[in-house]
Amino acid sequence: MKKMLNPSAYLVGVFGLLIAASSCLSFAQENLATTLENRDIDRYKQQAERMAQGDVDLLWVGDSITHFWEGKGKEVWDKYYSERKAMNFAISGDRTGHVLWRMENSPMDKISPKMTVVMIGTNNIGHKKDNGEMHSTPAQTVEGIQMIVDRLKGFYPETKILLLEVFPRGNKADDPLRQAVNEINKGLEAIYANGAVENVQLYSINDLFLTKDGELPKEIMPDFLHPSQEGYEIWAKAIEPMIADGLGENSVDTQPAPVDAEWWSKRFDEKNEILKKGDVDILMIGDSITHGWESAGPDVWQKYYGDKKAINLGHGGDQTQHVLWRLENYDFSNVNPKAAVLLIGVNNTWGRDRQAKNIALGQRRIVKKLRELFPEIKIIVLKVFPCTNRDDQQENIDAINEWTPFYMRDLPNVEVVDIGKVFLNKEGVLTKEIMPDLLHPNAVGYESWGAALYLKLEELTK
Repeated sequence: MKKMLNPSAYLVGVFGLLIAASSCLSFAQENLATTLENRDIDRYKQQAERMAQGDVDLLWVGDSITHFWEGKGKEVWDKYYSERKAMNFAISGDRTGHVLWRMENSPMDKISPKMTVVMIGTNNIGHKKDNGEMHSTPAQTVEGIQMIVDRLKGFYPETKILLLEVFPRGNKADDPLRQAVNEINKGLEAIYANGAVENVQLYSINDLFLTKDGELPKEIMPDFLHPSQEGYEIWAKAIEPMIADGLGENSVDTQPAPVDAEWWSKRFDEKNEILKKGDVDILMIGDSITHGWESAGPDVWQKYYGDKKAINLGHGGDQTQHVLWRLENYDFSNVNPKAAVLLIGVNNTWGRDRQAKNIALGQRRIVKKLRELFPEIKIIVLKVFPCTNRDDQQENIDAINEWTPFYMRDLPNVEVVDIGKVFLNKEGVLTKEIMPDLLHPNAVGYESWGAALYLKLEELTK
């Protein structure tokens, strides 16, 4: 006779097998990118001591690429961040799990950063496990990055997080690690693109490091992973507008202010009355150079804009702060323009010790105000036109124009356009035949301006 199996023992055995199988499955599926990894080393201890002191406005979170702001990037760091209460919370070799461990074991409550910059993940796919596989897959790495962001939001609900897409690595576009980085970044875009998560801006500056054919030059990243000093300069310039916004920085160029003059108030009132009537598709915004369409260029204006429901919102003498004030005080309740053309900044340089990047920040604040007023508007930001009626004027203008693309590249439906060359002769010189005072165009100059933008405005106002 066969021995009968005890039903209770059978059930216990089955459940035991199920629990064991479940445990094995759980182990097999464990995501190392979200598993805390001990980082109790000297640099971590130094970071914890610094954090315990408080007084941090700008927190940087990352691995060796961020750590090395203290190496190849030190000169650039000193120039951009030494006076901004910045803390470098990065350790060479870190994976997402290390960052999570450091956050768990650091006095995070002792600081309250206004802004946090995060760039992490390359070591998750660059480091290998004992079996030769990637430490984490791209998808797992995304989960680790997401957990870091979530923890930061838990610690600092008000902090603005600038989440940088993982920087490119490998010399060629088809490098396996480059492709793995691209997969991580696609995963981040699926979660964070277009401001999907409050107070988190996902931003890519990767194209600034690469050539047109996708190669990563040694001049930018000598080992195809870590930036050179030139690479850190690119990085700093590319995120400078977000840093200024995140820290709530202002200068005279960004603080709305009217001009205390009767003629200025009169023109403001006249334009405001036109706006109140509505039926406006194009806003032409600027200073005397835009204003001058009504004096030297009225026939040309009629030719290019007469049938386009355009309004000239140029004010002689205006600077960025004056345009900001006007935008805040116009009555736009009856208009919903399709496009705007902005030309502003030259007057900010007159006889004043102004920084070009602050003037570009003023331009940025104008564009953001326009987008706040009209979310669907298409905006053309013109680089400041050439001007040589003062010895150092063109140098100042060139400095503004170098910054302007960096201050606009993250803003949707905004295009920076440079038409300055249409005002120059064959030798590349600005002459009085097109700008009699080497600042304001005559009718010939306005014709060149109108022709240069005609097709673009046709497309934007369809």
